[in-house]
Amino acid sequence: MFDFLRDNGYLLFEGVRGSKLHGLDTETSDTDTSGIFICPEDWLLGLRLDYVHTVESEKNDDYWDELEKTFTKLSKSNPNALETLFIPKELQLYYNPILDPLFSIRDSLITRACFKTFSGYAEDQIRKAKGQNKAINTKPQDVKERKSPLHFCNVIWGHQSIPLDHWLQENGLKQEHCGLVRLPRGIELYALYYDWNADHDLTYETWRRFGGSWWGWLRRKPTEMILYRGILDRNNPTTQLRLSSIPEEAGKPLCAFQFNVNAYTDHCQKYKRYWDWVKNRNPERYELSAEHGFNAKNMCECIRILTMGIEMAEGKGMILCRRGIDRDFLLSVKNHEQTYEEILAYVEGLKERMTNAFSRSTIPESPDIKELERIMIKIRKDFYGLH
Repeated sequence: MFDFLRDNGYLLFEGVRGSKLHGLDTETSDTDTSGIFICPEDWLLGLRLDYVHTVESEKNDDYWDELEKTFTKLSKSNPNALETLFIPKELQLYYNPILDPLFSIRDSLITRACFKTFSGYAEDQIRKAKGQNKAINTKPQDVKERKSPLHFCNVIWGHQSIPLDHWLQENGLKQEHCGLVRLPRGIELYALYYDWNADHDLTYETWRRFGGSWWGWLRRKPTEMILYRGILDRNNPTTQLRLSSIPEEAGKPLCAFQFNVNAYTDHCQKYKRYWDWVKNRNPERYELSAEHGFNAKNMCECIRILTMGIEMAEGKGMILCRRGIDRDFLLSVKNHEQTYEEILAYVEGLKERMTNAFSRSTIPESPDIKELERIMIKIRKDFYGLH
């Protein structure tokens, strides 16, 4: 999608963001980018089936927002959207002059409304630093393998609740020969039947365990198979179990079980989040975070955004590059040279300073939404030639 938008002239702006924008980069820092694109006219004129508001790279290091999303963010004083407008020319990779009307009003978008969004962004960084849902806090043994839905199906057997995959294994049964029906008056409750004739590896001991007789064993006809659909479709993994038609001669079900679909969905999400993180993580940063128990990069972001908020409230504008200001201190935080308690105490002081700064500030109350809308309409008309 990046190439399509760029090659067909829909890219309006692209600039460097992240550590290289803020002057906090090191020798191992990647170059992250953000941008603004305008969608093809057909995406708006039709049913908007092709419309996307953001395109991003696999690691989310690079992303472009569509014009509408950019203006929506600006109307809500989003910190990242505001930063885009203040990227210095030497870090701008592409600029279409059609955006001049927007960039010309960037200073007026620094308003008292930024207090809420900047403080909210800072709080979010604190939560992420030691958040219980972060991949860094996931125990590898919990996501060592992608578990099957069978592990989240529990059979009540005697006085025990047994995972269905263990129950099948202990009883010498195979999931592909099972037939399921959903039971009424229960949440994800199923009855399980078995196609005895389809299992050519079936032993007499298994047959007897489920009430089969010697005479019945001798009369088995492996050619007369019911051919149930099995519990899972191995060629198409899904959270849904497979149901089968059960003939009258099938007899009684072998057991009933319940499928905890919410737990299975949570496991799949945790598994994907963890291994995506492992693939994309910075090894050096991971070692430091694991050692100290928190992600210092998030705390560094928290301090930077609060400090910038104070500067904005004091009428100093948006100072993105921290060189010559507080770069050394921010890097010391990022490199875990400060304890979590020390950082948190410093953050609390910044939050109080920012509250006081905004309460005394003389900057505008909020962005001029009508002006933003007027400019967005003008940009669209100019680009599509609608005048």
